[in-house]
Amino acid sequence: MNRRHTLQIAAYAARTSVRGGIGLVFLLLSLTFGLLVAHRMMQPIETMARLMVDPALYETEEGRRDAELRVLEQMTEQAKPVIAWMLPSTPGNAAEEDDEAARETRRKRPRLAVSTDKDTEKWATYLLEDRPGILSAIFLILLLGWPFVVAFGAFDLYAGDIASRQLRYQLLRADRSSIYFGRLLGLCITLVAVLSLLGLVVTVYLGLKLGAYPWGEMLLWALQGTLMMVVVSLPYTALCGWISTAAGGSFTSLTLASLAIGGVPLLASLGSLQFDSAQYVNWLLPWGFQSRLLHHDPLQQGLAIGGCLLQTAVFVWLGHRTFTRRDL
Repeated sequence: MNRRHTLQIAAYAARTSVRGGIGLVFLLLSLTFGLLVAHRMMQPIETMARLMVDPALYETEEGRRDAELRVLEQMTEQAKPVIAWMLPSTPGNAAEEDDEAARETRRKRPRLAVSTDKDTEKWATYLLEDRPGILSAIFLILLLGWPFVVAFGAFDLYAGDIASRQLRYQLLRADRSSIYFGRLLGLCITLVAVLSLLGLVVTVYLGLKLGAYPWGEMLLWALQGTLMMVVVSLPYTALCGWISTAAGGSFTSLTLASLAIGGVPLLASLGSLQFDSAQYVNWLLPWGFQSRLLHHDPLQQGLAIGGCLLQTAVFVWLGHRTFTRRDL
């Protein structure tokens, strides 16, 4: 691999990624997804605040802000059990997990009635009270949907040019490893730029729309959340790159990437209805631990980051092995 060729290919790929149709749609889809989530989080607050106060008082800036702050405080307290239920809890008693009667009892309970351990409750308190709660909720939702957005941006990393045989012309000037790592690095640079723009736009939108949190606190939490979004994007990007090297065309690559990313949590959910151990299928991808990137415990956060980097290395190796051995 030639480092100079790799950097040149990465720079070219990053500069031209948004100019093409797929890159432009990916950028618009990312911003639309983030702003839509932020708007859906803000809409109930505005609606309830309008009903709580006199319409004439709501028209004033002070009255509107005061009503929205009171509604936000109430919704934060009510949302804590929901957030705690969404977050993965620590493993419980193994005997209880293996007991069929206990499993059947848990299935028949209302979903939100399932008890959570103290660590999960502390985690929910950290996200909703110690940090800007609305921004934390937005990042949690983004973590659930962002892998599919990444698939749309990374599915044609190599597949289209392999199908059209255009990569053969690049092989006259650069080796396969330089092309593979250069394109992958260029896409990662694009993802960092798009996520930085998305985090800034969502933070400014919330700050201007709500004004419930100090700007400094929001910007710091948005910076950390954006960094964690970048980290969780890496293994999904590497997975899509691997699939793109093996697929026979762009549409095939998009279909396989979407099935791989969405199929893992689907199989885990369906399998866990019969076997509790089936939930560990999620760990084949970051689905099983990616929410811990926003954990209050630095150890848990570090382990989640390590898991993402490990999976990234595995998928990059598999993609490079496939790319260097297949017919181009």
